[in-house]
Amino acid sequence: MTKQEQLNALESRQLELQAIMEKSDAHASKCSKLGLKFNQEYPDDLAEYQAANTEYNTNESRIKALKAEIAAEPEPEHAAPEEE
Repeated sequence: MTKQEQLNALESRQLELQAIMEKSDAHASKCSKLGLKFNQEYPDDLAEYQAANTEYNTNESRIKALKAEIAAEPEPEHAAPEEE
């Protein structure tokens, strides 16, 4: 897998992780409005959120490193068009 493909896969995964965290945020907001404790009402969501957040932060570091590696790579040389 090329660095660009790795980057694309990580960025795609970040979107999935954001969706998981947003779902948990919505439940946490609901609990806050109702005076309930999120960790008691949605313990599975809390665990999913924590796992997603940890993976998200790890991926952010890897994405930053991959972008730096890609930027440091020399530009591919393009062959000059042949004259007829």
